[in-house]
Amino acid sequence: MNRKKDNECRLAILALEDSPMDADLIYEYLCENSRYEIQMDIVLKEDEFIAAISSKKYDLILADFMLPGFNGFAALEHIKSICPSTPFICVSGFIGEGKAVELLKQGAADYVSKDKLGLLIYSIERALKATKEQEFLMKSQLSLIESEAKHKAMIANSSDVISIIDRNGVIKYTSPNITKWFGWKTNDVVGTNVQGHIYPDDRLEYNRIFKDLLEKDGLEKTAEYRIKCKDATYKYVKVTAVNLMQNPDIKGVLINCHDITDIKNREKEILYLGYHDYLTDLYNRTYFEEEKKRLDTIRQLPISIIMGDINGLKLINDGFGHSKGDEVLIEMAKILRSCCREEDIIARIGGDEFGILLPQTDSQLAQLVCSRISDACKGYSLNGTQIYPSISLGHATKNIETETIKDILMVAEESMSRHKLLESKSAHSSIMASIKIIMFEKSQETEEHAERLVQLSKSIGRAMSLTDDQLNELELLSTLHDIGKMSVDANILSKPGKLSNEEWNQVRKHPEVGFRIAQATSELIPIAKYILCHHERWDGKGYPQGLIGEKIPLLSRILAIVDSFDAMSNDTLYRSAMTNVEAIEEIRRNSGTQFDPNITQLFLNIISPELTSTRSSFFNLDPITIPEAMPNMTPTSKQPYRQVNSGI
Repeated sequence: MNRKKDNECRLAILALEDSPMDADLIYEYLCENSRYEIQMDIVLKEDEFIAAISSKKYDLILADFMLPGFNGFAALEHIKSICPSTPFICVSGFIGEGKAVELLKQGAADYVSKDKLGLLIYSIERALKATKEQEFLMKSQLSLIESEAKHKAMIANSSDVISIIDRNGVIKYTSPNITKWFGWKTNDVVGTNVQGHIYPDDRLEYNRIFKDLLEKDGLEKTAEYRIKCKDATYKYVKVTAVNLMQNPDIKGVLINCHDITDIKNREKEILYLGYHDYLTDLYNRTYFEEEKKRLDTIRQLPISIIMGDINGLKLINDGFGHSKGDEVLIEMAKILRSCCREEDIIARIGGDEFGILLPQTDSQLAQLVCSRISDACKGYSLNGTQIYPSISLGHATKNIETETIKDILMVAEESMSRHKLLESKSAHSSIMASIKIIMFEKSQETEEHAERLVQLSKSIGRAMSLTDDQLNELELLSTLHDIGKMSVDANILSKPGKLSNEEWNQVRKHPEVGFRIAQATSELIPIAKYILCHHERWDGKGYPQGLIGEKIPLLSRILAIVDSFDAMSNDTLYRSAMTNVEAIEEIRRNSGTQFDPNITQLFLNIISPELTSTRSSFFNLDPITIPEAMPNMTPTSKQPYRQVNSGI
């Protein structure tokens, strides 16, 4: 593969990749985002890889981790033995933070996940820069052997710090750039023992390596230490030391200190992401499981486990949106932190599940923590809304060594499940109350409208001899059929004029959103399909499914008629009310097209006598005659419309 870019240098890359699709994706990404002209060779098998790096010099090697017959560690070993100066970047799917960190420790320039290719360009730039600096350093070291004076001139601009120490560890010389990287001036360190500049915990390893180094002339050793800066902070460095005591120009140990702080930070980042939940910043399930095993010792007894499950998260996600659900999770994480000790392990172990490990904690104290969490949730309103975070908790304690931590976890989960049965209904009711309040506020509809629909629909239901269960469902449907309008922008719902295509598409989604909300609520599951279908038309021109005739559920067909009648008989932001006579005529005119003709006739038989006796007493309406012809009800495919008989 080769793609040219004008006025740019070439970058020869060897890709060790068993997926042609992934190889193409990486190549296309580099071509589009790199400043280099990309030339990329692709190999699959181990023998092909060895042959490629043995016969051709590459600027960079990109390798998947899992390959046919071998892996990234084996590939890295081949590179170190054949072309050690060529930077190696592992570009793979998720391999676990342990393997990623080990690759970096063994000499890989970086690890980039395939789902985060946006980081690859930065990794490549860092790797190429480091390689260039290493090449410069090697030239400097060769020059040092020839002439110390020439060496000093060359290394003055090197990014690495080069020093010479005697057999007692005293610094005889250090390059001037020590000021840039560590803040010290050369006079501050020359004549001092190098051990005094090394982090105390690293000195034992330094003494061991330095002792071994002095035993043989020309011996080379590498190690990683933390070196003290003048501002009392420490930097990670990779130290390469060569015994040149017998060299007349050196007469000491030549030390090269390469700053690897970025690599160490990358290691920490990988470890952090591997053990933390991205949303709440709590620990994740992987860390929870590892800590559960680590803390399962006699020394930590008694050890308690608290299991928690947020009540109604799915309902919040469906009713208020996933962003609001994420807010609940984040706030719950803050509550858990505030109620636990620093040494406790708090983890998000599932979508709405949390686990807490409490070492050296008895059952009484675990119960106190649970009570503290529950109290913190009470009355806690999410950002001034009517949403109150609620969590069901259960706990169990291991008191003796013979008990297993697995059994204790099961007991805690069972305890949590029992509490959830008692608490979730209350939490759902609270969330539903909030949804209803916001629904009425956003949709410009009122509880009086809902009550009228209940009265009208149940009148039809009784005339059709529906069962008590069906009548109850019809009442619930009449009240909550527009619950999906929670998802629609309030400005759209209150817009007085015609809606744009985009606005109309948003409106048309509300039956589906309402369906999902109902599915997430046990008491609303029976009416979920009726909510989904309450904007279907008898002629199949409704939404969202375009159902025809009796394929539309019966209760949805009943609601369609009474909702349309009530909407036409009352003022809205975008239309003045019709008289009841006009509204009835509109219903009759759309029988067999928008409405079920049989139910329409039944509705007209029920409602007409009431209108002839007293039109306002039954419905509590004051009819308003509109001045001109009634708006057109017929939909078109070219322009969004609002049916005058059903609002939105």
